[in-house]
Order: sequence, then structure tokens, then C-alpha cells
Amino acid sequence: MKKLLLTDSEAKALIKIIKAIANKHNRTLTNRSSGTINLVGKHDTRFILNYFYSTTSKVFHLRETQHNYTLLRINLNNKFHKNANGEKVWGNRVNIFSEEEYYQKGDETTHYKAYPLPYEDILNTDDFLDMLDNLLDYTNVNNPENIAINIQEDLL
Repeated sequence: MKKLLLTDSEAKALIKIIKAIANKHNRTLTNRSSGTINLVGKHDTRFILNYFYSTTSKVFHLRETQHNYTLLRINLNNKFHKNANGEKVWGNRVNIFSEEEYYQKGDETTHYKAYPLPYEDILNTDDFLDMLDNLLDYTNVNNPENIAINIQEDLL
């Protein structure tokens, strides 16, 4: 089995270091829209925040770029994630980087464990824009004003 190149404490530190939005991001979302926001942290550490918006599912996915590991992923939908212990976490949830989950699952892919929302300071909401604001705050993005996302009027 491949060894993970990041520890839980390193992943937690990456989630919490102060970050900045690298480029202004201005979008109006339609159903099934997706996008990418580039973030830069201390020591030029790079991150990618992907998002997906549809009327039935909203997803935010924060990755570090050195190894392309998921640091956290938020799913706002009615689907589930099955953890290595067999537990299914249904509905709104957050997946957090986990060494233990990686080695227990043993599939050389899954390196995060799911928890139901709310989790720590991450709220339980179905609102895309509220969750984006909450996520930017939770991950210490210091210039959230560089993101201007609107949702097409008829989707609200």
C-alpha cells in the first residue's frame, strides 16, 4: 500500500493557515455550474477550492496542490459517504483528511472521513452562499471580498 505523504496534523495546519484568493472570481451560477478558486497560503503554499452547484447538490472541495490530497470536502445533498468502519453518513456532511481512514479503508484512494454537519465551526445549511462564506472563514481566507458569486435568479 502506498504511504500517505501528509499527516493529520499537517493537514489540519494547512486547513487553518491564513490564505488569500489568488485571482478575483466573479461568476453567476446556473444549474450544474462548477468552478475553481485558486488560493495561496504562507510560504507560497497553493490550494484549490473547487465547487459545484445544482438545485439538488452543492459541493465544496479544498485540496492542497503538492500531493493533491483532499483537506476537506463539504457535500450539501441527500447522498451518503461510507466510512471505513461501515458507518454511512447521510445528508449534509464534511469529509476531513484522515490518515487512519486511509489505512483502514485500504483502497489507496480514500484519505478522508465523513462527519455530519454541523462539525466544529462548519454550519449545517443548504444555502450555497452561506456555506461558501462559512467555509472561507473556517479555512482562514483573509480576502473573501475577491469572490463575487451570484446564483441565477430562477434557481433561488
